[in-house]
Parts: sequence; structure tokens; C-alpha cells
Amino acid sequence: MKALYKFHFDCGKNGVLYGLFIEDIEKVDELMDSGRIIYFGEVLGKNSDIMGPIEEEDITFITDDEKVLAIIDHFNLSTGFNPFDYNQVEDDDLEDIDDE
Repeated sequence: MKALYKFHFDCGKNGVLYGLFIEDIEKVDELMDSGRIIYFGEVLGKNSDIMGPIEEEDITFITDDEKVLAIIDHFNLSTGFNPFDYNQVEDDDLEDIDDE
């Protein structure tokens, strides 16, 4: 089952990532529980190197109403950042990112 979510990821002095997206409820729950690091790259400017785990306060459930989801999908109203569009990295891979 899919749902509409709002994404708000505070990146400290670099800024904030916002998004509105549709995703499977199970996938969102699993991502928040996993503690995996999402690597967004330099999305907030050169050398910003944004990454971190997605936690419960970063994603807000909006609705799973099928009519709302159909409208969002039909008019392509998803916007901003969707953490599922970016690479999930393991702790071992962080050294490779830091070396770049």
C-alpha cells in the first residue's frame, strides 16, 4: 500500500531538504528503522556533501487516500527531494565518499 509523505531533512548550517512524494508504507517504515545513511551529494552547493540516516521526524505521513494519491500521481505533483531517489550507503562505504 502506498501513501503520500512530506520530507523535511535538516542539514544544519547548509539548509534544509524538502519534498513531497508517494512511496510504499513498508519501504518508508523499513528505511526509518534501518538507520542506513542516505547520500544526497552536493545538493546544497559545492562541498555541502549532504548525508545522514532518515529518522522518524524527517518524514511525515500525509495520507493513504487512493483518490488523493491518484491526483498527485496524475498531475505529477510530487516535488522536491525523495530519499528513495538517492543512494543508500553502509558505514563501510562512507570512507569511499569521504575520500572523494
